[in-house]
Amino acid sequence: MKIDKNNHVPLYRQVELVLEEKIKSKQWDIGYQLPTEQELADLFDVSTITVKRAVIELVNKGYLYRQRGKGTFVAGTTNEQDITAIFSLVTEEEEHPHELISFSIEDSDREVAEKLGLEPKTKIFKIKRLKIEKNEPVTLEYTYLPYELCTSLTPDDINNELIYNILRKKFHISLGKAKLFIKPYIALDEKADRLHIEPGTPVFKWERFTYSKQGEIVEYSKFYDRQDKITYYTEINI
Repeated sequence: MKIDKNNHVPLYRQVELVLEEKIKSKQWDIGYQLPTEQELADLFDVSTITVKRAVIELVNKGYLYRQRGKGTFVAGTTNEQDITAIFSLVTEEEEHPHELISFSIEDSDREVAEKLGLEPKTKIFKIKRLKIEKNEPVTLEYTYLPYELCTSLTPDDINNELIYNILRKKFHISLGKAKLFIKPYIALDEKADRLHIEPGTPVFKWERFTYSKQGEIVEYSKFYDRQDKITYYTEINI
């Protein structure tokens, strides 16, 4: 693996291009484990900092993913999802595999109360779970629901089921609209651990507010998506 140190192109970018070509040309198959950053630094005759930046760029592009304590691997084909479908309150899928992490009734803190339009310390349901695809975690979900809207909600209700479906089918809440915000987020600590990624890995962070047809906020959720597992797109007619 050779790079030109006299080239005006930054060293990390040259390393990135070489690694990217190995992936695109199938020299490195899906699931291939890359040499360590120190090994790559020795091969390229550059610093580990240069290699780390090149690897991070490829992780951000979705070509690589990192697993804590295991290393860096070539990513497989990501799941493409129409970004407009996220705004739909209806789904035709019959199965929604999730792993429930925690389910509790708590007094809301100030932040969540404001998000739900409630007074601080109002009772809420607090739900934490993982969305699972092909036996791997792809999304970490935090959901908050006003207790008074669904007092009989149980952990069994949300076993492999969408929150929207529960609100509509069990509690007969007429859903009106959803408002979503998306921004980049660096996963650390528990979030990285739950998603099986290295701390410091970028993910998609979504915030979702769901409203009833009467205009009340009936759900507030935060989602953290592994970007090596999903690619969002949109399609428009012009």
